[in-house]
Amino acid sequence: MKILRNLFYKSSRDLPTISILVPCYNSRETLPATLKSIQASIYRNLDVMVVDDGHEVRVEDIVKSFNDSRFRYFYKDNEGLGLTRNFGIENALGEYIFFLDSDDLIYPNALSSLMDYALAHDLDCVSGVTVRKNAETGIESEWFRSLYRTKRISTLENRLSQFDDTLSTNKLYRVEALKKHDIYFETGLYEDKLFTAKLYSKLERIGLIDERVYVWLVYGSETSITTSKSVANFQGRMTAINNLWRYIPEIRKAYQIAFYMNHDLLIYLREFVFYSQAEKDEIYETAKEFIQKHYHYIYHRLVPASLNRACLDALCDGDKEKFMYTADILSQIFQDEQKQKQRI
Repeated sequence: MKILRNLFYKSSRDLPTISILVPCYNSRETLPATLKSIQASIYRNLDVMVVDDGHEVRVEDIVKSFNDSRFRYFYKDNEGLGLTRNFGIENALGEYIFFLDSDDLIYPNALSSLMDYALAHDLDCVSGVTVRKNAETGIESEWFRSLYRTKRISTLENRLSQFDDTLSTNKLYRVEALKKHDIYFETGLYEDKLFTAKLYSKLERIGLIDERVYVWLVYGSETSITTSKSVANFQGRMTAINNLWRYIPEIRKAYQIAFYMNHDLLIYLREFVFYSQAEKDEIYETAKEFIQKHYHYIYHRLVPASLNRACLDALCDGDKEKFMYTADILSQIFQDEQKQKQRI
């Protein structure tokens, strides 16, 4: 039956509809480019839901100006990004859904490539490569490209490294599967972390393709403290990390601690020189509590960078003075490197 189903879709123009959820909040400047990237998509059978999440400055006129019958506009009370995506799941007309933020882009062949692999292997989810691009400089990097070297199917048995990709926006999902397995977003910052942890722990098979599908545009300078790197933001990230712990396979947890030191905490350590002493104290105490709570999962060799490793050792030992000293050095080196890159 599976083979016949795939042959039917490939031999007819009646391909499954993909619903695209575009959440908006103060998005007038960036939304037009996002919608243009959708219109440039090779895959044409689309249902595009543009949802204003309670902001007083609406985008309805922008949506209407595209004069595209596939575009549907919604306005609702402000609930945040995660619950807006849940709104998309519940209101999707398509068999599949894709999440696209209103300040990002998709590649023209993204949806067709994801759908081709989904149909060929009867998959409930297919994930592709995300490109992180600085909107001002055009400098690009690929998000965890090592996970997407070849086309393959990730199973529960071989998925440990897949937890590194915490993005929800580079994936095509079968709507029925999300509902069946109760895979929804929750409130709070870094809702993607918890959502993808649920996804990876509940779906038996997930497709991975080695093609670029999503452009994550980064705005603003990366050499000064921003809202996304504030201590409040750090605490939001910590809440998400603590919540997702129950979905992580036991064998993955040592790697999750390493990911915390090599990525989650490192984001804020790189900005350490910009924080006040009270903010530094808060970061230290929060990180120390997390590391010492999960001390038995720590495998030091998974944190190879010397300064990261020194910070981990300080957290394990409860040595605040060593942590502060090392974090300041790590941060200053990183900031000096960033300034040097800007001069080149």
